[in-house]
Amino acid sequence: MGTRLELVEVGAPPGPLSDWVIAPLRFNEFVGLTTTKGEFVNSPEFSCFGHQWLFRIYPGGDKSSDDGYVAMYLKNRTRESIEVESKFVIKHQNGGGDISRGWPKVARLSPKGTSSDVGVGPARGILNFARRFWQRGDRHVKFEVGGTVESAKGRRKRAKTPTATVYAHHYALRWNAPALADMCKPGDDSPTTITNVRPEIFKHLLYYCYGGKIGKEDLQSDAKDIIDAADRFGIVSLKLEAEACHVDTVELTLDNFIEVVTYADSKNLALLKEHCMDFLSLADKVEAAEKVSFDDMPSRLVKDLLVALARGEKKSCKGGKFGIMRVSELRRLAQERGLDVDG
Repeated sequence: MGTRLELVEVGAPPGPLSDWVIAPLRFNEFVGLTTTKGEFVNSPEFSCFGHQWLFRIYPGGDKSSDDGYVAMYLKNRTRESIEVESKFVIKHQNGGGDISRGWPKVARLSPKGTSSDVGVGPARGILNFARRFWQRGDRHVKFEVGGTVESAKGRRKRAKTPTATVYAHHYALRWNAPALADMCKPGDDSPTTITNVRPEIFKHLLYYCYGGKIGKEDLQSDAKDIIDAADRFGIVSLKLEAEACHVDTVELTLDNFIEVVTYADSKNLALLKEHCMDFLSLADKVEAAEKVSFDDMPSRLVKDLLVALARGEKKSCKGGKFGIMRVSELRRLAQERGLDVDG
C-alpha cells in the first residue's frame, strides 16, 4: 500500500480559498461504521479561530435525512458564539473530486445548551437544509415582490401582478445569491422591494438557494422567467438548469429564429445559442435566406454560425483548440478547473 504525503502548496491557493482555513479530517474504516439512522461518530476536538470544534458524522443519516445520505454537523465546543462560513468537501481517501451534494453555509455557531443560536446552528448536512426554507420564525430579511407590468419587447404583456411578502435567511442569500443579499440587511423592519419578478418565481429562486430542487414541470413552464431572475440575481447554476430545460422544450422555426437567438445572446445562454445555430445550419439554406432577417442578428453571432457549420462537416479541433467543442464539454472542463461556467 502506497504512502500519501501531505499536499504541498506552491504560492497562495487560487480564489477565495486563500482566505480560508482548511481542517482535513479522515474517517478511517468508514465502511465499517454504523449505518443505523440517528447513530453518529464524533471526531476528536480541534482548534480554529480561537474556538474548539467537533465534527460529527451520521453514516446512515440523522432522523430527518433522506434514505441513502450521510449527515454532517460542525459543532462549536467553546462557550462563546462565532459567525463563520463553512464548506464541506468530501473525497475518497484514494483521491478524486468532491463527492458531496451539499453547499457552503454561513452560520452563527453557538455552544450546546445556549439559546443564542442564530442561522443554521451546527452547519446542516447534505440535502436537509432546504427544509428550513419553510420555517419563517427565525428569518432575517423580507422582500416585497411583484406589483409591476411586464412589457419587455418580445414578451407577452402581463397584467399588474399582486405583491407578496417573502421571508428568507440572509446567510442563504449571502452565499448563493450575493447580488440579492447585497440588496437587504438583516433586521430591517421595511421589506426590500423586488420588481419585475412574479412572487412564485422569486419563491422558486429562494427555495433553490436553500438547496431545494425545482420540479421539472415548473422549470418547463416558467423557464424564461426563471432564467431572467436567476441571471439578474447571479444564481448561475439555476440559470443553467433552466436554460437546459428551455432548450429541450423551445420550438425553433425560421420565423422565430432571430427572436430566440438574440434572447440567448442577451442573457449569455451559450447552450441555447448553440441549439439555435445547429438548427440554422441544418435548415434549407434558400428558405433560411428568404425567411430569416439577418440584419436583426448581432454580427458577433456569425462566428457561432460558422462553428455550427464546421461541426456539421465533422471538422476536428486542430492544435488542441476548443473552437468547435460543444458547450456542455466546455462547461465540464471549466467546472473541473474551477472556472466560471456562465455562458
